[in-house]
Amino acid sequence: MYERKIPLPIDCGLHLTKEVLNGKWKPALLNAISMDVHRPSELFRLLPEASRRVLTVQLKELEQHGIIKKKIYPQLPPKVEYSLTEIGQTLLPIIDAMNHWGDNNRDFLESVIERDPKIVQTTKSNCELHRRSLS
Repeated sequence: MYERKIPLPIDCGLHLTKEVLNGKWKPALLNAISMDVHRPSELFRLLPEASRRVLTVQLKELEQHGIIKKKIYPQLPPKVEYSLTEIGQTLLPIIDAMNHWGDNNRDFLESVIERDPKIVQTTKSNCELHRRSLS
């Protein structure tokens, strides 16, 4: 089991927010769940670049933080659905702002990323699926 070596500074809202959203796929998972993608298999299909294990771990962390809830239906085969909690709903404006900022600064960010040898380029994702209507 992972044990934190450096204590989390809880006197700063930025650190607390970062702790909850810390994970490559968490914002995308929250956005997908907010757009009625509730089943794990749907989430795995929506984010094919991520491994099942990583997505499962990040879903579990979001559940432990109280951002999403997991409902297990008592049937065979087992059925699981995720949904946002009330506090999870309050993160959606932050995720929308991150998406908006990335879109507004796309040219600059793409040029920076192209010059960075540590960043592995991938094909374009299905980003349209990750955008929610802000109206």
